[in-house]
Amino acid sequence: MSYEINSILYASDLSPRSPAVFRHAVGLAAKFGAKLHAMTVSLPATGLPYMEFISEEKFDQIKAAGHNKDEELLRSRIAVFAEAHPEMGVSDVLTSVRAVEGDPAKRILDVAKHVLADVIVMGSRGHTAIGEIILGSVAHKVTMKADIPVILVPIDR
Repeated sequence: MSYEINSILYASDLSPRSPAVFRHAVGLAAKFGAKLHAMTVSLPATGLPYMEFISEEKFDQIKAAGHNKDEELLRSRIAVFAEAHPEMGVSDVLTSVRAVEGDPAKRILDVAKHVLADVIVMGSRGHTAIGEIILGSVAHKVTMKADIPVILVPIDR
């Protein structure tokens, strides 16, 4: 019996340390000949103070613009990484790039199921125990609820 990884989900928070996490995702995809799916999640834009002053249509336009901007930023950072590291063959493994909105942990798990990911690669800031209790952590929630392995790459250390 052989061990295979055919599909990898890279979840980015678009932080300055994201390229270090992306490097691991690309390397893993190249090693296994897997498809790499990149994503980022933005929080839902609800309950904002100005919502009562704009139409629902205008609000949807604002949300769409923000969503498109997040996806463009992720694509741009991937392009910069690929140009700086041509030896990694990003274009050989990268299959999709998307930005979604919602609860980050839930949306990462939803996309992982959608792309039939065998593993999720994401960064972890390593909150203190108190910070974890008070704030929680997307990485912790994904790890606890995922049906597939989650590789956490330490960032901000």
